[in-house]
Amino acid sequence: MRLRLLVTLFLILHVVACAAPPVSTPEPVPPSPTVVALVEEMTFAEVGVRLRLPSGWQSRIEGSTIRLAPDAATLAASAIAAPMILLDTTPLPALTAQYGAAAANPETVFELASSTIQSAGYTIAPTQAVQIGAAQGLAADLSGPASAGRLLVLVDDTRVVRVLAQAATAHWEAERTTVERILATLELLPLPTPTPTPVEVVAQPQIVRSGPPGFVLRIGGRSGLPNSRFIAARGLAAAPDGTLYLAESGRGIWVFAPDGALRTTFGADELLDAYDVALGPDGDLYVADYGRNAIVRFSATGAFLGRWGGHGDAPDQFGLSAPQRIATGADGSVYALDARPGPDGLAASSIVRFSAEGRFIERIALPPDLAPSDLVVDRNGAIYLAESFAGAIVKLAPDGSVLARWGDPANPAQLAGPVLDIDRAGYLYLATYAGTILRLAPDGTIVARGGAPATPGSIPNPGEISLPNGIVAAPGGVVWVSDNSGEYSAVSAFRLQTDAAALATALALTPVAEAPPSETMQQWAVAATASSFYAPDYDPAGVVGPPDVPECQDSPNAWAPATPGSRETLTVNFADPVFATGLIIHQNHQPGYIALVELIDEQGTARVVYRAEPAPAPACPFVLTIAVEQTLTRIVSARITLDQRDGSWSEIDAVALIGVP
Repeated sequence: MRLRLLVTLFLILHVVACAAPPVSTPEPVPPSPTVVALVEEMTFAEVGVRLRLPSGWQSRIEGSTIRLAPDAATLAASAIAAPMILLDTTPLPALTAQYGAAAANPETVFELASSTIQSAGYTIAPTQAVQIGAAQGLAADLSGPASAGRLLVLVDDTRVVRVLAQAATAHWEAERTTVERILATLELLPLPTPTPTPVEVVAQPQIVRSGPPGFVLRIGGRSGLPNSRFIAARGLAAAPDGTLYLAESGRGIWVFAPDGALRTTFGADELLDAYDVALGPDGDLYVADYGRNAIVRFSATGAFLGRWGGHGDAPDQFGLSAPQRIATGADGSVYALDARPGPDGLAASSIVRFSAEGRFIERIALPPDLAPSDLVVDRNGAIYLAESFAGAIVKLAPDGSVLARWGDPANPAQLAGPVLDIDRAGYLYLATYAGTILRLAPDGTIVARGGAPATPGSIPNPGEISLPNGIVAAPGGVVWVSDNSGEYSAVSAFRLQTDAAALATALALTPVAEAPPSETMQQWAVAATASSFYAPDYDPAGVVGPPDVPECQDSPNAWAPATPGSRETLTVNFADPVFATGLIIHQNHQPGYIALVELIDEQGTARVVYRAEPAPAPACPFVLTIAVEQTLTRIVSARITLDQRDGSWSEIDAVALIGVP
């Protein structure tokens, strides 16, 4: 009966090669251990995991099982020589339905998994406790006559995760460091949940995270399921929390988390041809429906709120080729570019302004020499136009009179760009036909650059731009650009490289200008909870606020676990969500036993940013400073795991979060 249960469990887990498969003959001289850089971050949304791999590693998904190996030959081989990692997931309800609720714990799952391996002649070493995010687990080394490896199981409130890493014995010690470093990057992501859009309409587009400096990630491209590829990625908007809105041709508005995960879509029924999207100050969204010559208003959740415009000659209507581009003002006004025949029969451009509810306010005539491709409005009502064919950016007063014009007639390609955006400090962002992204100070000085041109006729590589069709300066110093070239359509995030000298000059020439919104702030924890504390005085409140324990000493002004020799967690919360760049932890007594640190964002997703073997710190007091590549989502709390099972008794005095507001 027990054997039948084991076989059934691994059918549920979709295990491939549960017992170690045949291996090739060990080499006489084991290779030396190597340290390989982990450069490719891979997200497997289907099973809710993310990890980093060495360059060139290959993956293959079979149902809910992922195979990872250094090359395609190893993936396809029937015998293991080089390392292979098998990772599979099972929804928790499927496990409990088969074995009952009592089976939903790491000990039971590990026993079942390891029993099958032991029955094939393998030895399992003593287990070690593991925690990744909210998942608890166990890990142990395994060894056999011809291969060795490591088994890891994790259980959270939604799924069971099993990881089996193996290699021929002659290779294992040489590759062990690389495998352990890969496993240390494992993150568990929220499993996909149903959205208002039916699954058959859209699917998660491909996400690419590896690229040149300044490149953050790319959503879309030529790969992936047909219903995950964009028809034409166009206008963009971003919410204060980094949520990205994309106007996607004939399929409405696609909504992405800042890390590229597809959250939902809406508007496919209300929009005939979505061309541009703008976010109002109240959080509502406005879409230029090019197909109906109209503007459509939605709530932030995608509820249809109204439509106005239409084709015609009335002041509140549009020409046949409009509206393609829209913008919103600080007062909630909606601005749309229009083009229609003038008195001389030639096309004349103008800007139509509406209230947030669609009431016509005015039509602003533009000088006859202007035929802009995009517009933005600053917080004072000034209007900026991308005059792409002339290679210029034109600044207008609210009444349409020209205030300034930037561009070099001798080098018109420099500012020849079809899409424009503006941030809260008044800095302009232009994606050019030359494949570059420019940030301009309020006086027109170019102060930062990013991106690179794609080779004509080729599919752009990560970080390259072919034909930009939308741009938005998102919170956290990220600039998103949509790009289209034939069958290729994608949205990419960049961080621009600032020209410090040009920025200093611009700020000196325009004293009223602010620095671009990328300066970091530091804040101390405002609340804290813990798995235990030494009563009555060493409660988690001792971590709140700045450090207040001088030098190295035991103090009730800090947090201490209830007992020594334990594994504990401390969770700290911060007042202001930020795109995190670092964490500072002050330890005042027996420091050095922090084994794991996770940052938690507004959606509750935890990201591991620090792992270490617990050991006494070289100094006391000790300040642990953790530098983090700026997060794409806003961080609101941190979870610190203290491993003092050697008998120590650590204390933490304060925790600070560093990030961009």
